[in-house]
Amino acid sequence: MRIAITTLGCKINQYETDLMRQDFVSQGNIIVPFDAEADVYVVNTCTVTAKSDYQCRQAIRSAVRRGKDAKVVVTGCYASTRPEEIRKIRGVDLVIGNADKAAISEQIMKTTAVTNQAVLVVPTSPIKSITGRTRGFLKIQDGCNNRCSYCVVPLARGGSRSADPRQVMDEFERLVQAGCSEIVLTGIHIGTYGADLENGPDLTGLIRTMVNKRSGSRLRLSSIEPKEITEGMIDLLGNGLCRHLHIPLQSGDDAVLASMNRDYDALFYRELLEHIAQSVPGAALGADVIVGYPGEGDVEFQRTVDLVEESPLTHLHVFSYSPRPGTPAATMKAQVSEQMKKQRSETLRMLGRRKNTNFRKKWTGSELKVVVEDKIDAYTGLYTGLTDNYIRVCISGAKKEHISREIVVRITQASEGLTFSEIL
Repeated sequence: MRIAITTLGCKINQYETDLMRQDFVSQGNIIVPFDAEADVYVVNTCTVTAKSDYQCRQAIRSAVRRGKDAKVVVTGCYASTRPEEIRKIRGVDLVIGNADKAAISEQIMKTTAVTNQAVLVVPTSPIKSITGRTRGFLKIQDGCNNRCSYCVVPLARGGSRSADPRQVMDEFERLVQAGCSEIVLTGIHIGTYGADLENGPDLTGLIRTMVNKRSGSRLRLSSIEPKEITEGMIDLLGNGLCRHLHIPLQSGDDAVLASMNRDYDALFYRELLEHIAQSVPGAALGADVIVGYPGEGDVEFQRTVDLVEESPLTHLHVFSYSPRPGTPAATMKAQVSEQMKKQRSETLRMLGRRKNTNFRKKWTGSELKVVVEDKIDAYTGLYTGLTDNYIRVCISGAKKEHISREIVVRITQASEGLTFSEIL
């Protein structure tokens, strides 16, 4: 069959879509673009904001219009939390929650019945990894036990579940043998890895084992919560583990953090960043920040701005708060206007861009190792790559044969939008 897939949302969704593609192709199917004629359209959804829900419904209706005789299948977080809304969209044939996503190709091949409920269970399918031309992705954990007041993820993906460490290591070694220059460990709440395992390693122990067996590959972590970063993990940064951590902040105001049900305060977060920056020179430190959370006034927002400004953060992901049905924050008083959210978002994004530009400019004249990617910058026509400390560079002199290799470059120039380098 001709299978068309579109994906909304986070990198975990992108990863799981790649697994779907692998399964479909292994069964003899053909993957076609989502705007092409297909026998099956799959929409892998997100529900992190109200805008995400709207975009998902648009994608679903687009598939229904495009495929008159095609099967339309909806999966992902929106399918897990709001299956009844999706069933009301005429033309949808199958609604599959996250728990059954791993077996979606089998379900599509054998049935056309509509699934009315999405039941969250521990997946029993073996661990699989994704091998790209330049890096490999390995999902080691799913779900979340935290109950942040604004977040719908635990409702969509269930509690935290760690993958079997033996299967994880088998897949890791397969990626190493495949020659992946970089291997990215992913998960929803990755810092809790091992907490639900008997006599299994924690995340730091798992990384340490991988570093010892990595050969020429380097490791990178996806987002990790502040209190789940250990001294052992910090020691590994720059020693097999990329000098890059993405550590959610959400707010720099203690009252807002408490209302969000976050388990740290602003001082803890600031001191953690300073400790990492001092211990690991050149480390890239990113953060998620939510603006417009209920009760965030000018004073509370300014505390967030001050923390970001004074900290060693090097890049920001800024999100406007969106009420999610079923979460405590959705019914809180003192909701912030959309206009104010927009203004505050732009303030933080400008600050984030300035800090990132300053961070990259500091490396002018320095030598860094870069994994060359199969991507050509549209503006310069140069191949690009990623340093271990999360700087995307345009590489003068890079050719097709450099793709997937780790090479040494010298940073020659950095502007607000681009970083230039040359091969040594």
